[in-house]
Amino acid sequence: MTTAELDALHAHLPGPHAVLASLLRRTGARVSEGLQLKWKYVTPSSIVLIAPTVKGKTKTRAIPLHPLLAEELDAWKLVVNPDNNPEQWVFPGRHASTHLTRRGFDHALRKAVEELGLQGTSTHSFRRSFLTSCSQNGVPLRNIQSISGHSNLQVLANYIEVSDSDKSACVLAGA
Repeated sequence: MTTAELDALHAHLPGPHAVLASLLRRTGARVSEGLQLKWKYVTPSSIVLIAPTVKGKTKTRAIPLHPLLAEELDAWKLVVNPDNNPEQWVFPGRHASTHLTRRGFDHALRKAVEELGLQGTSTHSFRRSFLTSCSQNGVPLRNIQSISGHSNLQVLANYIEVSDSDKSACVLAGA
């Protein structure tokens, strides 16, 4: 998705869904990782995705906190966690003991996507967009891999989209 599409989608999603979309957009986290996040894993400088919540359940990873996401999470915390309970879900569900569901987020996302007329968008689009944007902005693949948690560069490369203009630039840069 383009930056403009991501911005439009963020503006169109309701409360918790917009904040979750922002978290996914600014961290490249999987939707399941974002949904299972508790406030004790949101620090002033990073978001920590612990091993039991990540794919493969083997490696904890810390993702530096984007300044815009930090502001949004600070405001969101005042709404959902005014008592500053570290065990509280960042995206609480209908009941205090549960978090927002993947199905709930997917439903809100599909509705917004349809209303905006976007095509080919899913909960995983935020991750793909983040990884592609990093690559297009010259971030080395190994650095992107450390954020995404991919086990190898070949799997990561499958996520990165190459635009027609990037292909043209490649041809023009060749010998």
